Amino acid sequence: MKHIFIVNQISGKGKALSLVDTVKKIAEEKAIDYIIEITEKPGHAEELARKYCKDDNILYAVGGDGTILEVLNGIDDSHQLGIIPAGSGNDFYRLIGPKIDNYEQVISDTIDAEAKRIDIGVNDKMRFLNVTSFGIDADVNDYASFLIRKTIFNKDMAYILGILKNVIVFHPKHLKLDIDGKKVEDDFLIVAIMNGRYYGNGVPSAPNSDVQDGYFDICLLRNIPKLKAYNFLAHYLKGKHLGMEGFEIIRAKKIKIEADSLISVQSDGENFKVDKMTCEIKKDFLLLKVPSYLDIIH
Repeated sequence: MKHIFIVNQISGKGKALSLVDTVKKIAEEKAIDYIIEITEKPGHAEELARKYCKDDNILYAVGGDGTILEVLNGIDDSHQLGIIPAGSGNDFYRLIGPKIDNYEQVISDTIDAEAKRIDIGVNDKMRFLNVTSFGIDADVNDYASFLIRKTIFNKDMAYILGILKNVIVFHPKHLKLDIDGKKVEDDFLIVAIMNGRYYGNGVPSAPNSDVQDGYFDICLLRNIPKLKAYNFLAHYLKGKHLGMEGFEIIRAKKIKIEADSLISVQSDGENFKVDKMTCEIKKDFLLLKVPSYLDIIH
């Protein structure tokens, strides 16, 4: 058995890469057989996960939600995954772990942790841990990603410009939804299919979501007047949106979405465009290493 640490060198503006010496130190103190792999390009973490997903190896994603997403899409349901949170958002780790005060302790506790089964989501493109979403949030993410790729804007400025472009002047999406067989057709500002609780660098869209209950928490915001929508979004960012006009959460195992044309979608930060998509929960798919004192995962 080997402990495979897959480190995304750009996660957290180099934070993940800075942890390599700490990983080595703790692994040698524990006298475990380990390998550290540094990613070289987008998609490399998934390639490495597939490469090492054999025998009884244990994999660790050292990075943020994007790194976890890649490893998740390269791992199978018989191998354990540990998370060393070193990204800018760490949205999934917000659900399972406390505030990070000591990375040596986090790494040590994760190596020693027990593996517990949790749910994941699967859509037509990929597996995901946190969310697949359509609407304003996906449009912001799509435009910001475009600016990061094609201009000199850094990530923070790109997201500010994405918000200005897509929140101040937003366009509702006319969608046909099939939620566990229930048909819903309407104009929506947000459709967030949540397996986790957070996305978008800490937005608590589904604060009561449970990654072991076999259900998505599907967050729907129907089209409402602009001033009310701005007020909603201000509350949404702080997790104070439950019960507000136009918003509801539906618990379901499967959702099919159909749009009139191609629209932006994001899954744990990855962007693409579709005119139809199916998302389905995969109960107990992932063996996640979770320290015993983190009792939110049983």
